[in-house]
Amino acid sequence: MIPVRLSVLLALALLPAVSWGQALSRDGLAARMAAHDAPALLDVRTPAEYRDGHIAGALNVPVDEVAARHGVLGIPHDRELVVYCKSGKRAARAQDTLQSLGYTHVRLLEGSADAWRADGRALVHEHPSP
Repeated sequence: MIPVRLSVLLALALLPAVSWGQALSRDGLAARMAAHDAPALLDVRTPAEYRDGHIAGALNVPVDEVAARHGVLGIPHDRELVVYCKSGKRAARAQDTLQSLGYTHVRLLEGSADAWRADGRALVHEHPSP
């Protein structure tokens, strides 16, 4: 009986951590952006991919630079941070890196940039100067 109670208590204690690990839906992000309550957004694609179209307000740090550059982002470790890339693979790597660096509320964007674009949602395009 005691092991069962202990298991239940442990499961309840871990619920908040599990909920932060879940992806944020595209509809959820769009609604929060419209309400001016968007989380910090981190686009971990290459600079060229970022210029070709990114979600408004997203910071660009390529996945291989996340560990080295996380300190200059200006994002508190306890702030909600949503990470995305083209399809989700690089974002998952960045999420693992950020969590290992002490960021406590890191989530992935459901479907990442490909799905956001396929939905016809707005993207910001930046073209390099001539």
